[in-house]
Amino acid sequence: MKHNKLAASLFFSGILLLSGCGSSSSSSSTSTQTPSAAVLGSTTIVTTSGKTIQVDKTAGGFIFHGYEGKIILLEVYGDTCPHCIAAIPAYNRLQAKYSNDVKIIALESYGTLSNASKQQYDTVAKANTGNMFPFIRELTGYGLQVVPYLMVLNKSGDSVYAEVLADFPEANIDNLIQSLR
Repeated sequence: MKHNKLAASLFFSGILLLSGCGSSSSSSSTSTQTPSAAVLGSTTIVTTSGKTIQVDKTAGGFIFHGYEGKIILLEVYGDTCPHCIAAIPAYNRLQAKYSNDVKIIALESYGTLSNASKQQYDTVAKANTGNMFPFIRELTGYGLQVVPYLMVLNKSGDSVYAEVLADFPEANIDNLIQSLR
């Protein structure tokens, strides 16, 4: 039984690796962890519009100061990744549709920002991500080499969804947002 679970896990990890952009393996998981408010670390990120956001890492996710009580869609993307670029309009639609309940924060992982002007949500250049990449890796095991990666945090800041995405599942994410509102 243990070997079957390991084989299934490796199989699905391989599929996810092949579906995203990048070249290194990563781990992805859907999480329904219980709320945990104990702060395990803090960092500061700065958006391309100049907004500074303090982020606290907890056992179950992240608290984005100023966005408490909001559903957070935390995307790790590559500015030249075709899957990431294709998802921008869907993220823009979700941000507009749920402007009072949802905040989308995109962390650029390649070091370029040629497409940031198309994003109608908070975007953070790689140089301004503070410790977010190590924090995400510690929380989920995700290694940041394969993008796009999406983590959804509920209103308490706990991770309820974390996946490498080849195609952005807008309807599924919309349904998830509705269930978390």
